Amino acid sequence: MIPLLVQLGIFVAAIGLPAQADQADPAAAMPERKFYERLSDAAAKLGIALFVFTPAQFEERTGKLSGYRYSGKRWRTEPCALPDMVYDRSYCVSIEEQMACRSTLSAIRKLKRYITLNGSLPSKWEVYSYLRQDAALARSLPLTQPVVELEQLLPQLKVKSGGLFLKPAAGMQGKGALHIRLHPLTGQWLAVGRTKRNLPIKRAFDDWPALAQWGERFIGPTAYISQPYLELRGRDGKAFDVRALVQKDETGQWALTGTAVRVGSGGSLTSNLHGGGSASDAAEYLADAFGEQMAKRMLNEIERLSLHAAPKLEERFGRLAELGFDFGIEPAGRIWLLEVNSRPGRASLRLLGDKEAERLSIERPLQYARLLSRRLYPTLITNASAISRTYEQHKRLRTDNVQEVHP
Repeated sequence: MIPLLVQLGIFVAAIGLPAQADQADPAAAMPERKFYERLSDAAAKLGIALFVFTPAQFEERTGKLSGYRYSGKRWRTEPCALPDMVYDRSYCVSIEEQMACRSTLSAIRKLKRYITLNGSLPSKWEVYSYLRQDAALARSLPLTQPVVELEQLLPQLKVKSGGLFLKPAAGMQGKGALHIRLHPLTGQWLAVGRTKRNLPIKRAFDDWPALAQWGERFIGPTAYISQPYLELRGRDGKAFDVRALVQKDETGQWALTGTAVRVGSGGSLTSNLHGGGSASDAAEYLADAFGEQMAKRMLNEIERLSLHAAPKLEERFGRLAELGFDFGIEPAGRIWLLEVNSRPGRASLRLLGDKEAERLSIERPLQYARLLSRRLYPTLITNASAISRTYEQHKRLRTDNVQEVHP
């Protein structure tokens, strides 16, 4: 048995109270529970003590932290040492949650300078603005602009027959996405998409002022971006995209872990699984739609773009351990890089039953965490030193590799 040397805290925004029937299970309402259970089992084999914690479990006045640990197929809450590393999996649904998460991590850092395993990306607009400066990526990025007010979009909507696609600059899971266009026959303005609660919505308006008034209420104070609407549907008419999961491997190099096609439900604007979509094998789906040779070229291009963009993003925004890249493909075969997610899920790989990709998706963040611990705390750690939680910083720590030096 490998001694547990590194304390890895998985940080989540909140864990709800268990229902009455689940009082004996403190983690009944934990998000991504199965994922964390598999992470916990794999972590123990690598000498990593893993726990899950939220802002509510840190007491700033005393500096004490409690968390959820998984062992013997059970979750337990117990006191935890301040983490050596933080794996941030927080999905904030409100400004209050966002502020609580930032405040908690800042307070912990004042007490212990932990390592951030996987940082965050800023808004979609900032990511787009940075990536478009790279010639190898620019032609694969849809023209994107921030939405200040809907009125600015009217000139484009009048000349773009397909309309415009609007989405929150910091959104996820397809929530709040909206396709706006002018119907060429009826002259009505149409708005189709998903509400911020991820429910389908479809509206028709007789004139632009009516749509603009409704749209301003729909968007509210949320920052939005707009893109030309792209026809990204399969032969069955359903929206689809390709998710590529890239992660650091055990050597700290970026590698493709797996790809999957996500297919939206009938009539859905987006292909997100949270909106009722399903997962398909990428090679099979693309071969059926475009032919086997074209499918191979597409997947090679998707891998090339992903592995080119990952270190670029890390160079600009700080250490990252994994990224989810979402690609759209037009009927003629043109590939578009639609989004990059620094908190990628594993649902599509799990639903596919791709056991090897699913295993790698679990193990690679842990292997990278172990690599970081060896590079940043390279002195030999005995069982006694593991208990005392003291480490010596190596005087010759590498500073020439941006991937390994961000706190």
